[in-house]
Amino acid sequence: MVLALVATFLPAVVFAAPLDAAVAATHDEAKPTGPIGVDVRIAAPPALGAPLTVTVTARAEAIEGLALEVHADDPAALAIVAQSAPVDRAGARSWEITVIPMRTAGGNLGVVVAGDIDGVAQAGSVVTPIRLAEATPALRARPLAVPEAGGVNLSLLPVEERVRAPK
Repeated sequence: MVLALVATFLPAVVFAAPLDAAVAATHDEAKPTGPIGVDVRIAAPPALGAPLTVTVTARAEAIEGLALEVHADDPAALAIVAQSAPVDRAGARSWEITVIPMRTAGGNLGVVVAGDIDGVAQAGSVVTPIRLAEATPALRARPLAVPEAGGVNLSLLPVEERVRAPK
């Protein structure tokens, strides 16, 4: 009972430093980032069967040894057709990848940038969905019936099951 009362009023409790206390945190003490930052940009909205340029930019202390690996989670839905040589600009290395969406639902483009940072193998990764504008979302609730007064609404979600071959 006492615990329930404490939990009820706990969000209203505020802890603060005295007004004359020095500020401990500064902007220089921001949240640390990973050793390799990866940014993925899509040039235009995807269109079925049309080549699409995807730009991958990686930032790290030493960009000379960074290498790119890309893969599609479903190669039948998203074809990777070309990858440019790396271009170094202002402390960043970038690549252009050309992909072709082969199905309306598209696919996911997996990007991994790896390299040695301070003598330690490091990697940064991003998964980017490539979806057509007219594609329906992967999960859409479909009510079976409108509930009557006092009734219960039942919603079903579609399920897609994929079996992957063992590696």
